[in-house]
Amino acid sequence: MKAKITGLIILISLLASVSEAQVLIGPIAGGNFSWTSFGDKDFKDDFKVSPVFGWHAGGHVSFRVRKRFFLHTSLIYSTKGKDMEGKSELFDDLTLKMRYKYIEMPIVYTVNFRGTINKKPFKYFLGIGPNVSYWLGGKGTIVNTDTHEFAENGPEVDFKISFKGDPVETADDEMVVEKPTRIQLGLNFTTGFVFEPARDREMVLTFRYELGHSYLSRESNGVFGQYITYYEDNLKTRNMGLRVSLAYMIDLKVDQRKKGKTTFDKKKF
Repeated sequence: MKAKITGLIILISLLASVSEAQVLIGPIAGGNFSWTSFGDKDFKDDFKVSPVFGWHAGGHVSFRVRKRFFLHTSLIYSTKGKDMEGKSELFDDLTLKMRYKYIEMPIVYTVNFRGTINKKPFKYFLGIGPNVSYWLGGKGTIVNTDTHEFAENGPEVDFKISFKGDPVETADDEMVVEKPTRIQLGLNFTTGFVFEPARDREMVLTFRYELGHSYLSRESNGVFGQYITYYEDNLKTRNMGLRVSLAYMIDLKVDQRKKGKTTFDKKKF
């Protein structure tokens, strides 16, 4: 709870500081590799977790705070997940594939630097900031000794994630999470490049590393139907990931465009 309150205070403070700033807005999309990290180190010896490919898309806003300093934020739909295999004797028969769905709002404070390629100017930047995510749900597949023995349509069983079901009466096509952490926080470390294909237009290429903070659940595991498997998915894990995004931005400062200025104005930069 303290982490959520701190994140909200940071967001309000940053947005208040840029209310009169230059504003650029546009669509953003890209791909990402994501995986989960166990909170309990002992589980790292039991499972092999591999990253999975996902995608994200939405809207992006960039505020010039002061000269070379910008605040970037997006509202995006994204997919994340994990591929997991058991590697200890207890779980050596397990294969679990998970795909999660999120609405996310990354907030990144960046510092811009100037460079040239073949005498053509561009900007590159470094940044850091929080990532606020809302867990919508997801789906997956599971295979282990139990599914070979019990599942009517096994051995590979497809399921969806449910936040409302009863763990005692889980359906055969569900994984119930009784107490999920649906609002999750993380930390972004970013770098990237800014190009101007035309006056008052920017293309922003961003590379981001996401360090998860919140567990998917602190108090409950993912419970499957008792006639499918006795295995319960440990959700005391954090989302981690690498993301590449491309945004096409339009400068909303109409008065600046009429004066014939670009965002490479030396007085601004």
